[in-house]
Amino acid sequence: MSRFDFLRGAFGAGLGVAVACVSLPVSADTPVAVTFAPNSVWAQEIGSLDRSNKSVDYTVAGVAGKTFKLNLLTRSPNVQLKVKDQNRRKPVLDSQKTGETTWTTVNPTDTTYTIQVYIDPAAVPTGETVKYALQIGQYGVEDFQAPTTAVTFEPNKPWAVQSWVLGADATSHNFSVAIAADMTVKVNLISSNAQVHFKVDDQTHGKPLVDTATSGAKTWSQSVGAATTYRIQVYVDPAAVASGQKAQFTLQVGQYASGDTRSEKLASASSAASPAGSVVPESDH
Repeated sequence: MSRFDFLRGAFGAGLGVAVACVSLPVSADTPVAVTFAPNSVWAQEIGSLDRSNKSVDYTVAGVAGKTFKLNLLTRSPNVQLKVKDQNRRKPVLDSQKTGETTWTTVNPTDTTYTIQVYIDPAAVPTGETVKYALQIGQYGVEDFQAPTTAVTFEPNKPWAVQSWVLGADATSHNFSVAIAADMTVKVNLISSNAQVHFKVDDQTHGKPLVDTATSGAKTWSQSVGAATTYRIQVYVDPAAVASGQKAQFTLQVGQYASGDTRSEKLASASSAASPAGSVVPESDH
């Protein structure tokens, strides 16, 4: 399941609380311009409808080449969704006809979408209010690139430690580490979330080395003949971090002379003693 697809279920679980807190009346004659927060590929609009306010319109700028996705979340079967591509000047979706409350397309050109959330007033009893959440996602290949942090070693210290958090908006983080010739590299991952894993790729030779989701271990080591650079990607299964939740982890990376059993034992002891649930990210991350 991708980081984008799982959000539909995550938001759905919290819909009751969200709409109770943020439901705002909007005139159907005034379209709401949807924008995306910095570094976010998802926006969410929450509202309510009744017999006197039977529809709300939203406009979103579509970017050429990006995937555009809509999810309509509601407990009422009377809430429907229409989408019009203003460039093509024609409707592209009406959920009342298709029965679908989610829709995905790839924008062929820059365009503007008009999205209407509506009800049939005759199907809603007088005095009843129906609530909904509309999720709008827009993303391209570049949005899948995880940020990268360079791991460095202090003089006379064979171990470097990084503490971070992952969440629904950032399900992975990359670390780059240069390892000298004739050394051993070792990686330990500490997290209270069992769905946090790491992958290691040899960047110099362009080949994957390990994925702990497959190996089942949270530690890995290798002796290095020639100097090389590794990419370590720590990632979490998106289904394991619902909206608003965080997955904390500490990554230990060791570089020491092959056969240095003291350094290896220190790493093992540190990994076993670290309280995984108390990992706190550094304030400037």
